[in-house]
Amino acid sequence: MTFTYSRRSFLQTSAMAGAVLAAPRHLFASTLVSKPSFPVADYHVHLSPTLSIDQAVALGKERGVHIGIVEHPGPGYPILNDADLRKYIDGLRSYPVRIGLQPVYAGWSKSFSKNLLDELDYVLMDALTLPNSDGTWLAIWQIDTHVDDEEAFMARYMQFIEQVLTTEPIDIFAWPTFLPVPIARQYPQLWTRPRMQRIIDLAKATKLAIEINEVAHVPDENFINLAKQAGLKFTFGTDSRNQNAAHFYYCYQMAQKCGLAETDMFVPRKK
Repeated sequence: MTFTYSRRSFLQTSAMAGAVLAAPRHLFASTLVSKPSFPVADYHVHLSPTLSIDQAVALGKERGVHIGIVEHPGPGYPILNDADLRKYIDGLRSYPVRIGLQPVYAGWSKSFSKNLLDELDYVLMDALTLPNSDGTWLAIWQIDTHVDDEEAFMARYMQFIEQVLTTEPIDIFAWPTFLPVPIARQYPQLWTRPRMQRIIDLAKATKLAIEINEVAHVPDENFINLAKQAGLKFTFGTDSRNQNAAHFYYCYQMAQKCGLAETDMFVPRKK
């Protein structure tokens, strides 16, 4: 089962609904937040019919933000094998952007040669597509996701997060601490200190950066402060497929509130 249409069409709607439910009231205040003094990058930009590579580059230049392009590999998506990945990398290499992937399914890397994957600047992956025992998937980013038992869901979710952080060859953990819309209001109760600390400890052990996600407003200030204390690196990401690319508010707010500096930010693989 794949979610190419659904993920691209409904992801932002679902995430925004979750953000509205979960975010503190002050996030929607009119106070402007300044761009950090250090170089800023949006490593979570998707090309689409509403955002060409030239438009993405222009938005980055206009907003003073470096651009990182990602695409989903795997069944139902454009990159299925080495030939597709080669074409993808070569098609972007002449542009002033970083080139990445955003896998959706566990075990995705088996379809590609390591040497070719090493040509990427980074790989980011979230844990929003949970595998079911029957071989299907639960897409928790969909706005109609149903959760019967919050604690049972969190146990399953944490198990998959641990799998992603420890077995997938990635550089950035995206959408950290996102919750489905029905339980988004329970964010402070469900994301307990032990659960947050477990993610942080695993990310530190595997040297993964943490994405601060603009559209979903995750993770929260508490998580970011804990991660910073642990020495983790961060990225900013809009997960945009339109003119919202490189447009930040929540990420800048968290940078300001948590005192993030250039030394706290992720640096892609050197070329």
